[in-house]
Amino acid sequence: MRIDKSPAIIASMFDRIASTYDLLNFTLSFSMDDRWRKTVISSLNIKNGDKVLDIATGTGDMAARAFRTAGCTVTGLDISRRMLDIAAQKNKSSRGSFLITAGDAIAMPFSNETFDHAMTAFGIRNMSDLPAFLDEVFRVLKDGGKMAVLELSVPSHLPWKWVYLAYFKVILPVIGGLISGDFKAYRYLRDSVMGFPPPGELERLMKESGFKVIQSSPLFFEIAHIYLLKKVTTEV
Repeated sequence: MRIDKSPAIIASMFDRIASTYDLLNFTLSFSMDDRWRKTVISSLNIKNGDKVLDIATGTGDMAARAFRTAGCTVTGLDISRRMLDIAAQKNKSSRGSFLITAGDAIAMPFSNETFDHAMTAFGIRNMSDLPAFLDEVFRVLKDGGKMAVLELSVPSHLPWKWVYLAYFKVILPVIGGLISGDFKAYRYLRDSVMGFPPPGELERLMKESGFKVIQSSPLFFEIAHIYLLKKVTTEV
């Protein structure tokens, strides 16, 4: 299945659904997305004063959790300006802990080795070029820096896989379309998850970009997955 993930298409789609994005994440994941984000922040072991990059920051929920928990500075990067507008409004009292940048994660506007850590929730499957994206993250991370990836996945075990596919293919696009008013966006969500590389293939791509995969964990019967990567360029 070929899906158009060009920057203009992705930006336009997320601009359209920005106002209902948080509600639908909560509803469609049965509120599990919040717990998963907590797990991401915990896995990075962020220290006070660290510089963290939140890629595809969306409405800024995970970024806010990071700087409120760890006292770090978070830069939120997103291609959707409407999403960033909402993120800025929600975090307007951040006092400089949350910085927003509009841009494409395939060509980030940051210098080499800028960030101590990076993270992305439900963003990696929207990248038009996965190897190029991973190379960019590797470039902007400091040596020893970690990246946490939270992404939806397709369960591999029956009969849970049948239940999941029935919900994901039929029910989710209808609920998402009705609430957001944009059926096309939630058909894209379905198709982008179904067409995304499975964990083993994604781990291979991560390693080819130079990362060490230090954790790869399924969540709630494999409907989502957390990957924890580390940039190591020097031998000890």
